[in-house]
Amino acid sequence: MKLKNYQEDLVLYLSDLVLKNRPDVKSSESLLHDVAAYTLNRLPPRYIVSERGFTRLAADHWVDDGNEKGLASLVQALILVNQAVDTIKGRRRETRPGPSPRSREEELLDVRFCWHNLPYIIGRVLDKASRQPVLEASVSILINGEEAEPADPGWLNPYRTNAGTRGFFSFLPKPVRLRAKSKVFTLKLAIEHPDYEPLTREQTIRSKGELITYPYITSDRILNLGNALLSPSS
Repeated sequence: MKLKNYQEDLVLYLSDLVLKNRPDVKSSESLLHDVAAYTLNRLPPRYIVSERGFTRLAADHWVDDGNEKGLASLVQALILVNQAVDTIKGRRRETRPGPSPRSREEELLDVRFCWHNLPYIIGRVLDKASRQPVLEASVSILINGEEAEPADPGWLNPYRTNAGTRGFFSFLPKPVRLRAKSKVFTLKLAIEHPDYEPLTREQTIRSKGELITYPYITSDRILNLGNALLSPSS
C-alpha cells in the first residue's frame, strides 16, 4: 500500500458522481480529470494510506475534524466540484443534438408532476456506554413506511456498518415523482444487532417539488442524523 493524497479519492469519486448526473455536460475521462485537477488545486492536500469508499471517506472527515468542521470540508469539496464542471463546461464548445420533439401529452405531464429530491443521509452507530463504533449493525432506511429505493445501486439498504467506515452509514434515496408540489415524507431509521436492543428513529422531511432530478449528492441536501446509541441487550 502506498502513501497518497487522501483528497484524490474523495474528489475523483465526487467528480465522477456529479458528471454522471449532469445532463448538461457530456462526460468523458478527459473532463473527469480536468474537473478533479481544478478541484484538487483548490483544496489542501491530506496524505494517508490509500482508502476507497464514499462512506469511509466521509467518516474520515467526520472523525478527524469533528462533526461540523468535517461536514463543512465535505460540502466545500462538493461545491468546488460543481464549480469546476461549470467553469470547464464554459471553456469547451460541445456540439450536441437538439432535443427530440415532445408530444402535447408529455408537456402536460411535466406540468402535472414534479420531482421531490430527498437528502443524502449520514449517521453513525455507537455503543451507548463506551461511545465506540458498533460493527456489523444492520441499518435500514424507510420512507413513508417502505424500504427506501437508492438513487444508484451502489447505495445499500439495509447497510451493514464495518470497521472501514468506523460505524458510519450513508444513503442517497431515489428522487420521487409526484403530483404534489409540496410533500412531507416520514423517514424511519431502523437499526438491529444481535448483541444490542433494536433502535428506531423517525423524523419528517419537508420537500418542494422541482422540475429536474438530483440523483446525486448536492451541498444543500445533506441530512446528518448524528449518533445512534445502542444499548446492550439484556
